[in-house]
Amino acid sequence: MQELHADLSRPWTVDELARRAGMSRSAFAALFKERTGETPLGYLAAWRMYRVKVLLRETPLSVQEIAVRVGYDTGSALSRAFSKREGVSPGAWRKLTDKTARQASA
Repeated sequence: MQELHADLSRPWTVDELARRAGMSRSAFAALFKERTGETPLGYLAAWRMYRVKVLLRETPLSVQEIAVRVGYDTGSALSRAFSKREGVSPGAWRKLTDKTARQASA
């Protein structure tokens, strides 16, 4: 769904996504899972984490700034979600990817 990708900071709900697709909530959720293999909100969470990683790797933005861009209320909320999913904090992940990139270019 282009709208979801274009506005990650929006507090999306399945109801709103279904409404925009012109479908009932249950029909939308079933079709979404059939086509992507994930629930709509599971997909949204995964896409947000992907964007967080891109922003951590490619920008000097703070965790708070990234959080706002991808739909988390605070840097702390993003840090908790990121750490739970990735096993390390966003800052540690950024340092690891910086180190790996430097080693690859050496």
